[in-house]
Amino acid sequence: MKEILFRISRPYKVFSTKKVAALQLPAIDGDITILPDRAPTLLLLRNGIVRVLDNQLKVIESYFVKGGIADIARNRCAVSCEKVFCVEGTTLERAKEKRDSALHEEDKNFYEYVISVLEKQA
Repeated sequence: MKEILFRISRPYKVFSTKKVAALQLPAIDGDITILPDRAPTLLLLRNGIVRVLDNQLKVIESYFVKGGIADIARNRCAVSCEKVFCVEGTTLERAKEKRDSALHEEDKNFYEYVISVLEKQA
């Protein structure tokens, strides 16, 4: 079965690179699922969750992202964003600390989003 080479990075650092069956991205116009052999696409991303999917399209890992872009071509997807961290292992307390120490309103809004997702999971 074909796979997608997935790379997620933030400025000056590659966060993760791996081969995956499929991805779900938080595009500006709504979530989009990326499968192998997709036509080349450049997407703007909103604050949201990038989901790595298995062959049955079930979520196997997730990443919070602060905006960004996704460049999709030739069975690869490169996501570049301002902030990225794993959903798994992120605590509500840590997200609240980050929100409270954020200097910019857009960062506070991003961490508010993270907090709302974590509160729904609790």
